[in-house]
Amino acid sequence: MGSGFNLFQFHHTVTEPAIWIVFFGYGIVSSLIIDVIGKILPSFSLAKQIVFYILFGYIIFLVFMPIEFALLAGTIGALFSLLFLLGKEKLKPSKWYSWMVLAVPLVCLGMMPFDHTSKAGWHEMVGDSSVEVEYEYFNGEHLIPIHGAQGEKIYFAVEHLFSTGDSYGISVYDQDGDFVGMSEESNDVYSMEFEEDSTKYIVIEAIDGKRGGFQVKWWNEE
Repeated sequence: MGSGFNLFQFHHTVTEPAIWIVFFGYGIVSSLIIDVIGKILPSFSLAKQIVFYILFGYIIFLVFMPIEFALLAGTIGALFSLLFLLGKEKLKPSKWYSWMVLAVPLVCLGMMPFDHTSKAGWHEMVGDSSVEVEYEYFNGEHLIPIHGAQGEKIYFAVEHLFSTGDSYGISVYDQDGDFVGMSEESNDVYSMEFEEDSTKYIVIEAIDGKRGGFQVKWWNEE
């Protein structure tokens, strides 16, 4: 919200299983545990509930992160825990809240199968072992298929040519669209290994890229 809404980034976030596990799985389990604690304690005031919700907002990050990151992430987690408590205690009876709680996850799930990449003024030149692109606007991902044989190691280099944009990234997908490993060989040179005859995809990502382009070149181990 602070940096402006970006549909591609939002879609990329809601497709991460960890997000659903943290917000729905951990959030609901934590709430149930706190409810059990409330039945055990003789007096469980709203102030005590707030303390427990803040505590559970921190715990998950303190377990999995270094302390300097956990404190920052835990503060955000505590804020969301308190929002969870607010909805559970104060807003649940209201119709608009009930509809929102139902609609938001359904909208997010409905977005998942669709590609939210945006391109404008796209000019692409494809060679036998290279791709060169110029664009007026690029927000999202562009996939470049690379065919490899079993045991083959393919190197690739990516050069971004841009004037403005929030961020740019490189990754590799397999045929199912899942992330696979890549190794950094040197500055701007990466490699990927093929365990079997298959196609992998070099993924070029840009967020609000304007009047830019990129070049991708690849070659085998020989």
